[in-house]
Amino acid sequence: MKHFRLFAVALSIALLLAAAIPATASSRHPFRGNWKGTDTFDQSNMTLSIVEESRSGGQVFTIRGTDDRTGQWCGGPAKMQGLGVLDGDNSVALSLVWWCLPAGSTILYFLDDTLTYDPSTDTISDNSLTTFHRAR
Repeated sequence: MKHFRLFAVALSIALLLAAAIPATASSRHPFRGNWKGTDTFDQSNMTLSIVEESRSGGQVFTIRGTDDRTGQWCGGPAKMQGLGVLDGDNSVALSLVWWCLPAGSTILYFLDDTLTYDPSTDTISDNSLTTFHRAR
């Protein structure tokens, strides 16, 4: 009988916690995660890391990225950081800052872009038609 009471108390606590935690806290938007793709212009390797900002209800994302070989604007590797806002079910509007490595000799800031998620292929594409696949 003692084990039954302990189980009943544990189950009651678990149910109360499940009811108290908002559904948005467990949100797992398909944009989240690590992605890799090949730049359509110069065939360089690109990566994206997309993190859903806590307490945004799945509306705001932090984006970090790399490009191992940029075109004429940089001439070498570059990094990127940006902010994204959900714009429809499968689209995120971005504002990005790219800087050349090393030492940020060239900085491109407040660039607009859009990421579009394709649920049928589990891929993301940007405005330059680069397609990103989940990094495994």
